[in-house]
Formats: sequence, C-alpha cells, structure tokens
Amino acid sequence: MKRKEFGELIATLRQDLGWTQFQFAEYAEVDEAVVSQIERGVKKYFEPDLLFHLANALQLTTLERREFFLAASGLDDTQLVRQLSAQTATDVFNVRKLLDKLVSLLGQMQFPAFLTDVYSDVIAANNSILAFFKIPATMIENANRVPGGYNSMRLIFGRELVGRTHVADNWDHYALDTIRAFRETSLRYRAKPYFKYLMKTFRNQTEYPFFERYWRIISSTEEDKEINMDSLHYRHNEFGELNYISTSTISMTSFGELFLNQYLPLDAHTGQIFGQLLHEMGEGAVRLAPWPVKPMP
Repeated sequence: MKRKEFGELIATLRQDLGWTQFQFAEYAEVDEAVVSQIERGVKKYFEPDLLFHLANALQLTTLERREFFLAASGLDDTQLVRQLSAQTATDVFNVRKLLDKLVSLLGQMQFPAFLTDVYSDVIAANNSILAFFKIPATMIENANRVPGGYNSMRLIFGRELVGRTHVADNWDHYALDTIRAFRETSLRYRAKPYFKYLMKTFRNQTEYPFFERYWRIISSTEEDKEINMDSLHYRHNEFGELNYISTSTISMTSFGELFLNQYLPLDAHTGQIFGQLLHEMGEGAVRLAPWPVKPMP
C-alpha cells in the first residue's frame, strides 16, 4: 500500500470513529501536524512507536492490528506474494486456475463451507451451506442486481434477515462475530471505492436495520479476537442446539486474500445435522460473486 493510499486509510478509520484530526492526534499522543502529514501521504517513514500509538488510538483488535501494520509496510497485494520467475512456480497470479482449485475443494467438503474475499463477498458456496441457511433461490438469482447482493452482511443483516431467523437465541454473539470478521478481513481495503460503496449500502437502515448498531458496538467491545476462528453455540429454529466452529483457511493471491470458511461440528448432534445436509444436497458448489473485478453501478 503506497503512502497516499495508507493516508486515505488512516483518514477513513479516523472518520469512521467520528474524530477530527485534532482529536485523533490527542488520543494517539502525537502532533496534529503528523496526522495531517500521514493522511496527505507526505510522511514517508513511520517509526514503530508511532504506528503502535496510532493502532492503540484506533481501537483495533489484535487481528486488525496485524492488517494495519501490514498496510503501513508500503507493499501492495502483488508484492506480498511470491514473485514469478524462471526458478519458481506459483499460482497466485493465475486467477482462473486458483479459483477453480478452491471451488473444486469447496464442493468436496463434507460440511457447510463457503469462499469469501477481503470484502466478505461470497465468491462460491457449497450445497450444504445453501441448505443450512435455506437461502431462497430468488435471493441468489437477483443478487447481481442488488447492491451488496452477494455479501455475507446481506445474509445476516439485510432486511430479509435470512441469517437471523435461524438463530433462535444468542443472536448478539452471532452478530458480533460476523461483524468482527468483516472488519478484520477488510481493514486494509476500507479506503477502496468498492468498500465505500458497500458501506453506503449497509448503512441504509431501511435495507440493513441492524448493521450500523453492531458495526459501532464492535469498536468499543472489550472482547478481543486473537485467533481466526469463532465458536458458535445457539439454538437453531429447525435443527435444535448447534455447536460448531467457524474457521477460515487463507489463500494468498496477488489480488488480496481469499477465505475458505468452514463450519466444523463440536458435538455429535451438530455432526449429524451437517451429515444430513450433505446426504440431502450432495456435493458440489455454486459460484456467486465476481472476483477479483468488483463492478459497481
């Protein structure tokens, strides 16, 4: 990430908290002029202590801090991966081959799973996860005509409330885990036009009545997230008590990471339910959101 882009990211993170440059400087214990220089992209070198204080002031979780410090490195996505040469073989620059491989793996998984990008757009989903959430066919068919139509935030927080209706209890925990994951994977991309487009969509309280509430809560929650995994235990409106882990396998690419998200059962009943879904729906996966190109209206 170039210095100008990092400056835009800092400004976006600051503005999301509703702070002026002066307020941010006070919280970070730095001069206001330094904040201005960073946001304008004219400061070229960041002392470790400065980055430490900026991350503290921005109230970043442990996993968000990792993304923040990576953004401050000055390297972009194409530089973070192994480079092509005559002596090395890598698929990180081959979009079609990489995506085909991941979707093939997704279709073979014996439990609910789906593939997302850094914006939480669902690139593909296996048959089990579609059945688990009982996603209406019309929701998928019309997704490319709806702003944020393929995004996992729509599934959980959109007015259809597809995700919420199957969580009979413990909804707050479920919603916070979902928002936290969205914030962590997207942090380096918050100043990108596509992310801003998504946020404008999600902040429409008619279409997304609960999104803004949980987006704000997560900034001030005392619970940290230090592992790329969530333990979910709640009562499903059809399947009863479910207990499983939601975890991601990260694939590095020259267009940002891809996340192969898997639901792993923690008890026999949940395992039985996941097995039942697989038996009823069979293996296979459906491609959904476009990647890496992100069209906007």
